[in-house]
Amino acid sequence: MNGLALFLARFQFGITAFFHFFFPPLTIGLGTLLVIMEGIYVFSKKEEYLRMTRFFMRLFAINFVVGVAAGIVLEFEFGTNWSQYSAYVGKIFGSPLAIEGLFAFFMESVFVGVMLLGWKRLSTGAHWVSTILNALGSPLSAVWILVANSWMQTPAGYSIGKDGIPIMTHFWRVVFNPYFLYEFLHVVIGSWEYGAFFMAGVAAWFLIKNNKDIVMRKALTIAVIAAVMVAVGQIVLGDLSARGVVRYQPTKLAMMEALWHSQKYAPETLVAFPNNKTQSNGPSVGIPGALSMLSYMNPSARVMGFDSSIKYVNQKYDLKLTPSMFPPVWIVFWSFHIMMYLGFYFAVLMIIALIFLFNGKLLESRKLLNVLWYSAFLPLLALELGWFTTEIGRQPFAVYGLLTTANSVSPNVSDLEVVLSTLMFILIYIALAWLAIFLFMKEMRERVSGKDEISGVITARNEAVTGKEVQS
Repeated sequence: MNGLALFLARFQFGITAFFHFFFPPLTIGLGTLLVIMEGIYVFSKKEEYLRMTRFFMRLFAINFVVGVAAGIVLEFEFGTNWSQYSAYVGKIFGSPLAIEGLFAFFMESVFVGVMLLGWKRLSTGAHWVSTILNALGSPLSAVWILVANSWMQTPAGYSIGKDGIPIMTHFWRVVFNPYFLYEFLHVVIGSWEYGAFFMAGVAAWFLIKNNKDIVMRKALTIAVIAAVMVAVGQIVLGDLSARGVVRYQPTKLAMMEALWHSQKYAPETLVAFPNNKTQSNGPSVGIPGALSMLSYMNPSARVMGFDSSIKYVNQKYDLKLTPSMFPPVWIVFWSFHIMMYLGFYFAVLMIIALIFLFNGKLLESRKLLNVLWYSAFLPLLALELGWFTTEIGRQPFAVYGLLTTANSVSPNVSDLEVVLSTLMFILIYIALAWLAIFLFMKEMRERVSGKDEISGVITARNEAVTGKEVQS
């Protein structure tokens, strides 16, 4: 494989991650919120929390079904486009994926069915238990997928066999490889953040139309409180995750920060236009010493630049990499920085919303409700940009320091086949995303019109709730 095919192959890990994680984060995030909603109903017996749970459970079901279809393509892709990768590290990489399919996915699928179909067949408490088990199944599934991916970032627990193929020597070292905990926490908290923003946005959409909707008033309260906690926590976890990159992947850090040459008092570059050919940023804006401080807690610390990091990797792994083998730095730089800026935006937005909530002014602020609605899917964008940073930033490696992407692709796949399969892959997922959004909006419009089986017409008791009521 060469030319255009290899060019696309270097980005296909990023593209694959982008679409494969298009749906599961909402499953993880919304699943946890369903436990909270239904738990409040179980202990309070208030009808509005039952209505809330059942409505958002329908949205959860739509996302879950579409997400299952989305995950199938990735499994086949390892055999079609990445046959050399599968042959080389399949003995290690295949284990966590097999565990995910045999245990976590089956657990999740079974209890999704019980949760969705068990309303009239289970007691209130038993049904809540099924919701809890479903919510545990999604992160458990993510554990094994992220074990596999984090092992690609920091391979551990293996040795090279006589045939030159890596073999697993320590299963738990594979599982708890150096980057696993950083990646797992960052992804799961990001998924909770997405679930909270999605729920807040949907509730805001209903309240813009009718701010006396007691169900959505309560839903917005839960979502805003949850979003504040995870948005602030995500900033801290994002910093810890970046420190993992500092320690284990110097070439990725250099691309994330567009740092071309090693230097003390390295700046945190905020805006730049990186150019691989000239190895410069052109006009740029940065904070002197901030990158050194964030990386090593010392503003005068020396941070390895792009050129030095390549030399370091070549020496450490006995390779002969050149700068031309790496992806355009601007892609990694802007993926990382836009994700970072969105993270701060999420925290600020939800802190403002929380202040308005406690002051009893959130429902009166139509502008803020609109901002919440328009921001509903932005955490998904941040998650996907994070995957672009993770996967494209690892290039030219498929497994960092162990296997390059050029040596991972199927040797008998032509340029045209890679182009067509990549385009088909993208189109399929765009169609699935459109289907999910269409079904989301259908459910929401039916609830507004009173045609859905869950909400019906707001009762006289709920209509009597005034706009002066403080959400609690």
